[in-house]
Amino acid sequence: MVSIRVILVEPEGEINVGLVARVMKNFGFKDLVVVNPKISLERAKKYASHGVDLLAKAKVVRSLDEALEGVSLTAVTSCKTSTGDDILRTSLTLKEFAEKITDYSGVVAIVFGRESVGLRRDEIRKGDILLTIPASPEYPSLNLSHAVAIVLYEIFSKLSKGHVPELKLPEPTEVEILHRKMEEAVKSLSMPEHKKVKTIITLRKVLGKAILTAHEIHVLIGFFRKICLKRMKKSETANNK
Repeated sequence: MVSIRVILVEPEGEINVGLVARVMKNFGFKDLVVVNPKISLERAKKYASHGVDLLAKAKVVRSLDEALEGVSLTAVTSCKTSTGDDILRTSLTLKEFAEKITDYSGVVAIVFGRESVGLRRDEIRKGDILLTIPASPEYPSLNLSHAVAIVLYEIFSKLSKGHVPELKLPEPTEVEILHRKMEEAVKSLSMPEHKKVKTIITLRKVLGKAILTAHEIHVLIGFFRKICLKRMKKSETANNK
């Protein structure tokens, strides 16, 4: 069964953090990681109700990279999305996301940003998927604990309908290898540097949305590796002429 990790990046409100622990308890999720909190987790406990034990066991880390250790798939959240040229802001809706992950096994992280400004672009870039909750365009920014509650409810409701996980997510190391080989392949191509950067971001987002199985990851690693080898041989041939 898929394992959900909730990551809070630099939370600023003790009430919100306590309520996040409470709602995680409501839906049976236990893996909470807090990145560089700006508040006291101890004082947040009085708002956690029966989620106090979960908050007490929460892992506190200094960076998002540390929070993502052991994760196979990363979903970052934002109310700001785009259907245009901003690849980082191209999103999946919550329902689409929940439908995709329920038949997988592996660790899926859902990253929530600061109450005041959300996630920075460099943090959004670390995600495989950008996740958004459809809301009124007049005021689409949800309260942190409310956003967590809606996301976890949607996932819980899908998982509780009898889905039988059959597909295995890749190990985090396999995902890292795929990203590295993909970048090497793109960088080996003859194209302007800014287009290479945009292509790499686009490919990562496309592959993230696909939620690839371990087998599919292995196939793509081999594909990108062959592109690199072919480019190297072509370059060597040209140099020897």
